[in-house]
Amino acid sequence: MIQNSFKSIAIKIITEAGKPLHYREITRIATEQGLLKTDGKTPWATMNAQLSMDIVNNGENSQFYRAQPGYFGLRELGVTTTSTIKKSLTYVVAKHKVTDSLNTKQKGDIAEARVAELLTLYGDEGLSCYRPISDDEGIDIIAKRREKLEVAYIQVKSSYGYKDRGFVSSVREKQIVNKERMILVFVYFDLSEGDLFDQVFCIPAPDFLQLTANEDKKPGERVFTVGLRNPDKSKYAEFMIEKRELANRIIEIMDKL
Repeated sequence: MIQNSFKSIAIKIITEAGKPLHYREITRIATEQGLLKTDGKTPWATMNAQLSMDIVNNGENSQFYRAQPGYFGLRELGVTTTSTIKKSLTYVVAKHKVTDSLNTKQKGDIAEARVAELLTLYGDEGLSCYRPISDDEGIDIIAKRREKLEVAYIQVKSSYGYKDRGFVSSVREKQIVNKERMILVFVYFDLSEGDLFDQVFCIPAPDFLQLTANEDKKPGERVFTVGLRNPDKSKYAEFMIEKRELANRIIEIMDKL
């Protein structure tokens, strides 16, 4: 049972800190101070979604602003530039050389491998990843919770470019066969950096189908399009997370099944 709203709690904590804070830090302080009481296993994910959607829905009228990926500040305290915020954690994911000379399948395979790395290496709980022999059913990765029989079916949709194209992917409806357990992960591979863009979109299939239901596109096909400049202002903003949080987000979705 939630005692106070996530937004009111965030306002109090950021005000006391006097600077932008990461949503995990906001949640940690709220829990330690007894401000946040919830039965959910990943309240930090809810905090991120609530603050993100407030920015999307209210724009410049929102009390919050995103100082840098994962960090939220209060407009009334003044806007802090991203260069003044020191990141407390450093993550390293193995890199593989990617160039324009690779074909679409090769690029897709690399993106899927990178997502599997993120799921395996990071997360509060362990996930094991398996690649199906055939991807005819639209399943690129099977994620299994370690020491448990729970699984999720992940379809990875990747875009490539030099920070000029953004997320642009097509999803065929017939490949979303298990709507309950299928999760769509949209990633952007930045060729100038040689790695995935810091933010990814992790969307349960039912939510994705609902969000794209009224779009006039090619029959039997859904299109995901998000620009790189303001990805947090798209209609998919509540599903945007830092790539190192992907494993935790997958587990959170599995908990709700």
